[in-house]
Amino acid sequence: MENRPGRPQGLVTAGQRAQLMRQGNASAVLRAVLAHGPVSRAEIVRHTGLSAPSVTKLTAALMEVELLNELAPVEPTQGRPRVPLRVDGDRIVALGLHIGLLRTTFGLVGLDGSVIAERELPHHELPDLSPARITEQAVQGVRTFLAERLDGRRLVGTGVSIGGWVDGARGLVVEHGPLGWRGVNLPALLADRLPGPLVLEQTVRAIARAELWFGAGREVDDFVLVMIGNVLGAALVVDRTVHRGPGAAAGAIEHLLATDDPEVRCPVCGTGCLSAVASDTALVARARSLGVIPDDPADGAALALERLVAAARPAGSGTGDERAQELLRTRARQVGRAVAGLVDLINPSRVVLAGGILVADEYLDELRTEVGRRSHRGLAVADDIVPAVFGARTLVRSSAVPVLERVITEPFTALGML
Repeated sequence: MENRPGRPQGLVTAGQRAQLMRQGNASAVLRAVLAHGPVSRAEIVRHTGLSAPSVTKLTAALMEVELLNELAPVEPTQGRPRVPLRVDGDRIVALGLHIGLLRTTFGLVGLDGSVIAERELPHHELPDLSPARITEQAVQGVRTFLAERLDGRRLVGTGVSIGGWVDGARGLVVEHGPLGWRGVNLPALLADRLPGPLVLEQTVRAIARAELWFGAGREVDDFVLVMIGNVLGAALVVDRTVHRGPGAAAGAIEHLLATDDPEVRCPVCGTGCLSAVASDTALVARARSLGVIPDDPADGAALALERLVAAARPAGSGTGDERAQELLRTRARQVGRAVAGLVDLINPSRVVLAGGILVADEYLDELRTEVGRRSHRGLAVADDIVPAVFGARTLVRSSAVPVLERVITEPFTALGML
């Protein structure tokens, strides 16, 4: 087409502006229903500030593409019946795939964040843990799984998460110590073998994104998620965006100071850091050395941690093992010391705790008290420290969220309507 004289090139046209505005408004409607739903159109107007006619048109368009559906009318005490809308969690789905040290876990996740179905593939039968072996196992397992469970749903892409140092923008697993991976281009190994588009994310950041959209972060624009388990890490959310920093290296908290005990020294940093005292592995090792739980090689860290927590809890008329209780209290205080530093540095609206530390959630008040004692914000900060919403099924859900996020923020583009 011939360019018109005097018309600037590369600018957004009026039609494009209208499309962008419509898409932005549709996203606002979807986000309002996710955060507050089921809600009526009148409530969407109140939450979004959009006009009633705009909300009516947008909800009709979103229902047409099966992103929203209506529930049965609610009879009010006066006036017309209210028709609630909710996000359809069954028609539009993403595949979430998490690669861990012991297993690969994958499943289908609906647009409302619900896990529809999932499956695990243990790694112990593989000849080695090379990227080629693990991805081949995953691809074959996913193909069988989708043939059985997709059942006519619309699959909008695959989200892949893995621990360690991950630069999703470059599609690179920079380093995963337990697996022995260095510089692995994971999307290249999976391209054209799993449903696209394919998005790679680091595990802790993926969990933060799941909490942002569907969990403890829904009502706030900024928070820090702190993962204390076998994996130690943090994800900082600012203006509803996960901060990554140069090289996507943000969030390393393993060597934050957690204790002044001179007998505790990390072999890497030489201090009493979180890695040395607060990880599930370190806690379990301490419990075994004291004889609080048996030193059984067959027990993985998760099972051993459950044994420790069970020992600490009263059974029948008993009071529980005081040594186990003190170990758990001490870890809570040590994590609280590190979290206090994050609170003072970042001043987040909320701190969301995830990982093995939640297995013994009766000690969270100990953690909150320690943060309040050490933070300049004082004890008032305790109300802003909350557990993550999602439990055992976090990995599949969080892996899929980066794909679902695009549908939520760009619904018409993601579904090929613009």
